[in-house]
Amino acid sequence: MMSLHKTLACSLAVLTALTVACNDMPTEAGGDLQGSTFAKGTPGPPSGHEAGNNLSYPVIWAEGITKVAPGTPGMDPLLTGEWWYWWGTEGTDPNIIPLSCPPDPDDFTKCDDGVPGTAAGPAPVQNADLVRAFVQKDPQNQWQAGSFNSAGVPVNIDLIDWGDNLESVDWYTRSQVRTELVLYENAALGDAEAYGFPMLEYEMRHTSGWGIDEAHGLAALPADPLVAPTALLGVGDQATVYTYCARLTIQKLLVDRDDARLADLEWVPGEGWTEPEGYPDDLINPHLFNGSVHEGGDGPGYYSAEVNVKGKIIFGYTWNVRNLNEGAGHYRITFSLDEVCGTAPLNTFFVDGVTTIMEPEVEVPEEPEAASPGDATTADEGGDTGGGTGVLDFINNLTYMDIAILERGGGGGGGGGGGGGGKKGGRN
Repeated sequence: MMSLHKTLACSLAVLTALTVACNDMPTEAGGDLQGSTFAKGTPGPPSGHEAGNNLSYPVIWAEGITKVAPGTPGMDPLLTGEWWYWWGTEGTDPNIIPLSCPPDPDDFTKCDDGVPGTAAGPAPVQNADLVRAFVQKDPQNQWQAGSFNSAGVPVNIDLIDWGDNLESVDWYTRSQVRTELVLYENAALGDAEAYGFPMLEYEMRHTSGWGIDEAHGLAALPADPLVAPTALLGVGDQATVYTYCARLTIQKLLVDRDDARLADLEWVPGEGWTEPEGYPDDLINPHLFNGSVHEGGDGPGYYSAEVNVKGKIIFGYTWNVRNLNEGAGHYRITFSLDEVCGTAPLNTFFVDGVTTIMEPEVEVPEEPEAASPGDATTADEGGDTGGGTGVLDFINNLTYMDIAILERGGGGGGGGGGGGGGKKGGRN
């Protein structure tokens, strides 16, 4: 599917004459425009290594602890690296295809034909949407959106956005489930805390790929490759929130997620949900995964926040269900906020009458990212129906979602050390 989307991104319906092999693009520029600083558009990071994603969307550092991102606050964007033409999209959600192409190294005014020494590709469509999109992960493309250090100024979250893949489909015992969540402050809902809206925001464009191959770039004008680019700015009336106190907990439910008795569960900070003392029934197992931002690091096995390809701070964890499960059934995923986060006291709050959960967008789930080469051909995508519903618990300052993990073809379960989840285990 990935190669198909890449092909469609380059061989567009509006450019039927163009046949581009996106995966075989040349790595060195040539032609008359090669020496131009502003014409540079050769695919591939010039320095031979990838940089991190640039922060394109404003962020509030809730506890005053920041996340490292390329560039520096207030810098003028550095736009001398790889770029693509972008002039719109076609199709309807969820089947949207970017209308885009890399410039041809032999003639930067045309789309790359994938053949060194020739420039047979047509020119990009000249319309009001045509921009150059300077792609992420190139060290010669750097920018940084606005931010606000909110230490001492309480952050009362306006909006919670659970990942659409959790809200829209069920998953399987061989799936790899991306558990994503974004916290927002919205100036339109009131800026009583004086976070400094509007903040510096950069417009982004989706240039190619989907899922793990997805690429985005900062939009700049003019589209003329011989003229110095100027970044396009967003409205800056909304910011994500980075909290050092975020925690993710995953637990197997021992009853159906619609069982009324689940309302009796009690939250134990730092540990998870449990039945009240003396409760006659087992409703939930101890945590299967339990990690916090302030206790962990980056990479698989940790819970952390990252700057994604769109340039936005998100909290994420790839749950490799194949290796970490207690059998098919219902699981509770809880996003909570620790009272103490290392040396930083909690400064992020879900407030009744203020905080709400965003409605899900319907989209095709992302292809799961394999944890190892051996898993690459056995990970299942999400099902066609189902999904969970986010719940807010203001008393415990958390939000949770109960999702279904289905058995896939009678195999692939286990691996989590819970013996199928039928009885309460002793996991710490």
